[in-house]
Amino acid sequence: MKRFRISYYLSMFLLLLAGLGTGRWEFYFIFAALFFLIIIAFVQNLWTFVSFSFRYELVDTRVTKGSSPTLKIYIHNNKPFTLNGVATIKAILPSEQTLLSIQVAPGNTECYEVKHDCRYRGIYEIGITYLEITDIFGILPMRFDLRRLLPHYPLTQLVVYPRLLQLTSPLLATYDKSGFKGLSSQRQADKGEEYFDSRLYRFGDPFKRVHRTLSARKRELYVKCYDIPTETSALIVVDACDSSLSEEDALHYSDIACESAATIANSCLTAGHAVAVACCSEDETVIKCNNSNDLPKLLDYLAIVKLDSGNACSALRLNKKNERNLNTVYVISSRNDDTFINTLTAFKDLGIHIRLFIPTLQNTTEYKQPQFSIEGITQTVITDIEDIASL
Repeated sequence: MKRFRISYYLSMFLLLLAGLGTGRWEFYFIFAALFFLIIIAFVQNLWTFVSFSFRYELVDTRVTKGSSPTLKIYIHNNKPFTLNGVATIKAILPSEQTLLSIQVAPGNTECYEVKHDCRYRGIYEIGITYLEITDIFGILPMRFDLRRLLPHYPLTQLVVYPRLLQLTSPLLATYDKSGFKGLSSQRQADKGEEYFDSRLYRFGDPFKRVHRTLSARKRELYVKCYDIPTETSALIVVDACDSSLSEEDALHYSDIACESAATIANSCLTAGHAVAVACCSEDETVIKCNNSNDLPKLLDYLAIVKLDSGNACSALRLNKKNERNLNTVYVISSRNDDTFINTLTAFKDLGIHIRLFIPTLQNTTEYKQPQFSIEGITQTVITDIEDIASL
């Protein structure tokens, strides 16, 4: 097609030179005919763009990292000629774009499917960004930026949650006081003490929690929800921002921190402990969770939070004042400056258990692990969420 266009415009140039050199009207007539086809192609492409009709269909707009959701694009052609072109599809990463060849017959609707690999958590807008239209003659392809030229241009929003690892044993243990018969007879709780609500059965729910009376009345399986008693609270501080990393490495680095925070929070909530999560970000929001029912709002926040180089020490001190019965502080950070070390030491001296998790990229020489040692503070290097399982 490209060779045809080159030959087409070269022929026009030669015809114009021949007409100017000989003065014969035949050359001018053929040149005018070819030029008229260009005008028709321009009008056709402009009409196609103005009346371009499409819609998106994304079954699940909220997925977990590692998923590959499929975006369906329905393109309708209501014109009397075939719609030919190439659409540029925006992917998760700006550096990754998909080129989609489009060919829709007159009066038809075609469905095109584009898979998106969700390698990083976050909130993304996906869809068609550029449209290149080729006329029926193939002589004047035109490229349009839909985001600039179309008012209220729609893009589909996709939220990618960080992965959540279910630990086999909780980081903090809790006990069911309803079965208390002395210190030697305390048993670890596998659920809460007080029944407070019911919900529809989900795959994986234990059968012993089925609410038989309600299920029989509504003819659907319902399970009992228990209010897990809060004995102590844990604070999770996420400080993961390194301006020296590239765009993709920075996404991976923050993913490690957010997935670690979600896994630690889930483990603490399962054990019956309240959790406060403070991220070093622009909004400085603190997410407080009293039981496992609050975990979805934490995942929502960790999916969209943009970590920056905030002050982890200030976040530690501020939340220490607002948290009651603070038992353990989990710090996810790679800092190693004196102020940071002194803050951790001060918390340890108050009798608060400190766990330091150091997010590290694999096979990266640009990033150096901090080298310091504080007696009584356990440090764990995290290169992937699976490293949490070995604690």
